[in-house]
Amino acid sequence: MRSFLLLARKGDLSARRGLLTRFIAGALLLSHGTRKDVWAAVLFDDEVMVSFEGWAMRNVRPDEQSLSGILRAGLRRGEERGKSRILQGVTAKRARLAELAPKLPGKKFFFDGPGNTHGIEADISVVFWCKGIELEVAEGLRRSGFEPLRVGARKVTADQAAVIVNNAIDRSHS
Repeated sequence: MRSFLLLARKGDLSARRGLLTRFIAGALLLSHGTRKDVWAAVLFDDEVMVSFEGWAMRNVRPDEQSLSGILRAGLRRGEERGKSRILQGVTAKRARLAELAPKLPGKKFFFDGPGNTHGIEADISVVFWCKGIELEVAEGLRRSGFEPLRVGARKVTADQAAVIVNNAIDRSHS
């Protein structure tokens, strides 16, 4: 099982919409379907989480407009109702990183810039961020058992890092 969590701000839906949608697509989608062993989510302002279950998703299109519409609907419904189904395999609910992080399965990492992908396993959880991780968030993740994960030869964004992690796991388990 692979779990990918992206920390974002509500304003990122307009300012960094492409990064958010490419993160979801890169974490979950293959050229011929979805990754059945992946759970991916965006946590907005440590308040509302929109999650995608690769094994259960139906009718989720990979284009930016469709995915950003799903994220907007999820954010709105999560703020209004608490927990809500957006589409099959896509839900929104209130969540906090401090409560969520310890429950994530497998070996735990937080994305920490360029470096080597050595040691990535199939059973993994990775926390990414839209715009630089804050020191107190990194320290909280360390206390929850997360280690820094460095991927790519150069600085990469969260959406690119999710693809690199998937590719590294795919190569090491084929």
